[in-house]
Amino acid sequence: MFWIKFILIAAILLVVLLLGVEFSTLHAYPVTVNYLLGTATAPLSLVVVCAFAAGAATAALIGAFVVLPMRWQVGRLRHQLSSKDQEISMLVKKAGRDGH
Repeated sequence: MFWIKFILIAAILLVVLLLGVEFSTLHAYPVTVNYLLGTATAPLSLVVVCAFAAGAATAALIGAFVVLPMRWQVGRLRHQLSSKDQEISMLVKKAGRDGH
């Protein structure tokens, strides 16, 4: 299962890399970017890739602060559930011995 996931992720990254190379060769002309601290001139492909990377990093940070606490909570709840299941099975066994 691990290898299938690894191969799938590698294939997706390879396709994205190839599309990025194709995009960068087609859109190599310089553009001026105005931002809060000033202006800069850079190739359009570099500007688009940097904007995409900044968006991906922002989404990853937000996801980390939202998803990780939920995963920790799920782990705690699963642990509590397993301990309660063990307690119930022990009580059922005890009640079965007392009932006879």
